[in-house]
Amino acid sequence: MKNINIIEISNYLDNIKKYAYKDIAHIQNNVLNKNPYTSNFIQNCLQQKKLKKPNKLFLFRKIILFYIKNLAIFGSYTISYAIFKLIGIKSKINFNKDIYLIDTFFLVNKIIENNSFKDQYFTGIYEILTRSGKDFAFLPRVYGIEKNPFKLIQLLRILKNDNQSKYLFEYELLTLYDILKILFFIFKYPFKQFELLQKEVSDLDKNFNYELFCSLPNTSFEAYVRYLVGKKIAKRFAGNLFIVSWQEFQNLEKSFYRSIRESNNNIFIYGCEFLIKYENYLSMHITDVDVELNITPHQTLLNGKYNYSRSSKHNFKHGVSLRYKNIFRDFNYNDHDGSFLALLGYDVKESQNLLNTVNSIEDLTIKLHPTTIEDQFSLFNKSKSKSKSKWKYTYINLYNLFDKTSIVFAPTMTGTALEAVASGVSVIIIADKDKFAVNPLVNYGQSKIWDIVNDDKELIEKVNILMKYRKNNVEEITLISKWYRDNFFIEPNEKNIIKAFDLC
Repeated sequence: MKNINIIEISNYLDNIKKYAYKDIAHIQNNVLNKNPYTSNFIQNCLQQKKLKKPNKLFLFRKIILFYIKNLAIFGSYTISYAIFKLIGIKSKINFNKDIYLIDTFFLVNKIIENNSFKDQYFTGIYEILTRSGKDFAFLPRVYGIEKNPFKLIQLLRILKNDNQSKYLFEYELLTLYDILKILFFIFKYPFKQFELLQKEVSDLDKNFNYELFCSLPNTSFEAYVRYLVGKKIAKRFAGNLFIVSWQEFQNLEKSFYRSIRESNNNIFIYGCEFLIKYENYLSMHITDVDVELNITPHQTLLNGKYNYSRSSKHNFKHGVSLRYKNIFRDFNYNDHDGSFLALLGYDVKESQNLLNTVNSIEDLTIKLHPTTIEDQFSLFNKSKSKSKSKWKYTYINLYNLFDKTSIVFAPTMTGTALEAVASGVSVIIIADKDKFAVNPLVNYGQSKIWDIVNDDKELIEKVNILMKYRKNNVEEITLISKWYRDNFFIEPNEKNIIKAFDLC
């Protein structure tokens, strides 16, 4: 295979999407989605791997695994559906009036732990919607009941105590006929993959055909459910509907947007990219082909003015950084030696690799990702190495930690690296040389405020370079930090929120 770059891979997949996405079933496909964490296609191509042609046993095994996983998830889903039909919340929505529908995640474990719901994704807009005289309701993306659907009972009990908010659950919208449609989708989906097989005239084609079935067991029917939900919403609302949708441009969002856009002209979707994007995270980027396929929102509101998406046809607009308001406070510049912070990610293996790589650091503060616990890293609590006796966990607010930190160590797939740089803290990304690196930072400021290492041999050298630069170039560090803040974040004040959502 000749050397190939990531843009060529993206274009290759777009050429297949042009005809594949005409069938809603293929929007679920993990290879076409370009997500480097749900399929190995991108990594295999960049590493020029020669993969064997799948044999019948390979195909049979992958199809059976798909059925086992999806039928188990479907069983859990039907229990959730039955629970909601028995004790669910009626929406209390007037479907004939104009309304804003907030399409956001409901993190069930967090809601149960706090015994209340507080949205973590669109903090700050609800008061402004109310002051602007806008009615709104939540369209929950329920997350955390896949393995235990009975948690839905606890969730519903908590939400019933909230008399102020309105909720429209997908279970209210779907009928038993829709449940049967989901089951039929599961049974036919593996065989739909044969429609996408490419004539193997290149190594790209061979890798695509292999990964098409290799990633099959990781595919679920979630995006198809969202398509059905979108269809129901389009029929249900008679007034003008504005959907404020959390957007990472994954399969479930693409399916939802398609169903709305092909069904109802009285609905306007704000796709809210209020998260940190990554240059090599191709599934987050909108292309012209996506626009032509009708799988985009009507408008995408950006977290900052720096936009990776390569589309001249899509409607992009500056949004607000609702989750990053602390970025805009004054930071305390810190150049003290030895003030090191490790920010672990949600991927336990990547975080363990990070801790192994920074083993030579004597004094280290470790902050866990919210989805992990100390027990997963007990190996690093009290270890053989004497130096690790000075390692400690912290639960202090991230931005308070930044004020006391000179260098942050972070795995590749964590947006907190960008937050750190925008707060004036130096960063070293710990990458795995055998994996495709997805890094939130761009070339600007590399070797000055941030750098990347693949092993412990490089680490100390990079630490010394960055520490020296911090001490001798305070003004330059400040300017680089400000550049990141200005390009990747937009202050979430009332004026900017009103402008983003056209509330004036």
